Amino acid sequence: MTNRPNLPSRPSRRAVLTAGAALAGCTAFGATPAHAGTVRRTVGAGRGSLGSGASLYSLVEAFSTWQHRTGTSGEAASLRWLERELRDLGAATGRWYYDYPHYEWKAQVRVGNVNVPTVPLYYEGVGRLKGRAEFVRPVTTSKDGNDPAVLAAVAEAAAAGASVAVLPTTSTTANYPAYDGLVAYNSDPDAPKTGIPTLLVPGRVADRIQRYGADVDFRARTVAARTYCLTGWFGTRTPVADPIVVTTPLSGWFNCAAERGTGLALALALAVELSREHPVFFLGNTGHELSNYGVRAYLADGFDLRPRAVFHLGSALAAAAPGPDGRLELTPRGAASNPGFDAVPGLAAHLATARFGQAAKFPGEGAVWNQLLGPSVPLLSLAGNFRQFHTPDDLPHVTTSPEVLEQAYNAVRAAAGDLISVG
Repeated sequence: MTNRPNLPSRPSRRAVLTAGAALAGCTAFGATPAHAGTVRRTVGAGRGSLGSGASLYSLVEAFSTWQHRTGTSGEAASLRWLERELRDLGAATGRWYYDYPHYEWKAQVRVGNVNVPTVPLYYEGVGRLKGRAEFVRPVTTSKDGNDPAVLAAVAEAAAAGASVAVLPTTSTTANYPAYDGLVAYNSDPDAPKTGIPTLLVPGRVADRIQRYGADVDFRARTVAARTYCLTGWFGTRTPVADPIVVTTPLSGWFNCAAERGTGLALALALAVELSREHPVFFLGNTGHELSNYGVRAYLADGFDLRPRAVFHLGSALAAAAPGPDGRLELTPRGAASNPGFDAVPGLAAHLATARFGQAAKFPGEGAVWNQLLGPSVPLLSLAGNFRQFHTPDDLPHVTTSPEVLEQAYNAVRAAAGDLISVG
């Protein structure tokens, strides 16, 4: 398996924002659209009902054509596709560039002369290594990033002086059967690392590795790279200071149909719907699997809006699993809000119609927004998990459907109205 960076040209961040402001002819609030004068359609023209299950599912299918690792050719292609979609929906689009450390790698793991799927634990080791893996440790995990079992195994490999670690990994998620295929784990480039190259392989091959051993061919390096978050203004041709913000992560490990695609589809439909009453700023973030790197960079360096409300549509917004009759049903997910559920009439009831329950804390990128905004700005953050999370099996026909997408959208749209009404 390989992961190579797609390095775009490197205009300065100031140049990108200044060019966008010049084209828009206005003050550069937030990420000013670089193409503010190029709106090609009125909102929703020629698209039918964007909130219908069929329309939402078509967006998920298109998005999951690619794999979505930050800095790769797949991500670049999907961002170009999404930029076109935004423009077709009437948005003025922009790109907010940021620098980040890209993990460039190529790896092969052979067990009994048969290649097995693998993905590295990002940034954990660099260099070139070829030979027998002397450290193999099966692990059972329960988190999508910084999992204690994974970190403990890597620390054990470092303490043993291993040159490489191979971890057959089985993922457990509440309410679902264990998953023993290939699973990837989020990693923060800035967090301390052991320096031990660590390769994740499916848990189901643990017994075969015990019998035959594992041969590794690995090379990796960390390089300076640049990518961008994608923005869109709905309901206005020029930026405003107080938009409604609709934001969703765009990057992930594999095709990410339910993980990323369902949130994106709902975010687009919600942005169009809300822009009929008030300007909406759409923010699609890359770098999510790198511990929310893109949104952290944007909020630290590029955010100067005073939003009326913020809606973070995170992972698994319409993830589904087979019910008793075999039809896909929505899986439980979490929601957090400012003001809290008790202070927003109707919020809990509307979210419950799509199996969103109250979360103990703000999830994922929602926590980054909450830290920045505090209690003064209405914020709704939604995210979840499911059996095929961070796996190659997260494909549209496996993990979502038009029916559950429409069910989730109706709940989210109603909840958004609830929150705005108290803002």
